Amino acid sequence: MSLVEVVDDLLALEELAEQEIDPHRRRSLDLVRTHLADRDQGAKVSEVAQMLGLSQPTVRAWIAAGVLQVRGRAAPARVDVLSLAEVKRTVDLLRERGEDRNLLVAIMHLLRDRGVLAGDGVAGGFEDLGAGRVVPLTDELLEELSVPSGRKRRSTST
Repeated sequence: MSLVEVVDDLLALEELAEQEIDPHRRRSLDLVRTHLADRDQGAKVSEVAQMLGLSQPTVRAWIAAGVLQVRGRAAPARVDVLSLAEVKRTVDLLRERGEDRNLLVAIMHLLRDRGVLAGDGVAGGFEDLGAGRVVPLTDELLEELSVPSGRKRRSTST
C-alpha cells in the first residue's frame, strides 16, 4: 500500500468518524484509524515533501516547529502518518482558499484552533447548546469570566 493510499484512507476514516452520530461507532472508527496509522513505519521527508508540494528543507522546518510529528528517534526522520494526514488536509484546505503565502503560520493556527474545538469542555458546551441548556451572557457574567484565574474579583456591590 502506497503512502498516498494510507493517507487517503486515514482521511476517509476521519471524515466517517466526524459524520457518525453514535459515539461508540465514532470511537471505533477512530480506533481503526489509529491502528492503521500504527502499522505504518512513517513517511520519509522526501515523500512528505512530494505529497505536500513542499521542499525537503520546509518539511524539516515544519518538523522542528512541531507541525509534523516524527515516529521514534530513527535517523533519518520518519514522519508520523496521522500527523501527515492532518497537515495534508489543512494544506489542501488552505490552498483551496488561496492562502498559500504564509502556509506554516496558517497551518499552526488552524491546527491549534481544531485542538481547542476538540476539547472536552467545548464539546460539552456544544451539547448543552444543542439541548437548549444555555445561560444568558450578562455584563456581570462576562466581567466574571474575564478575570484571570487565581485573582479574586472585587465586589462591585455597595
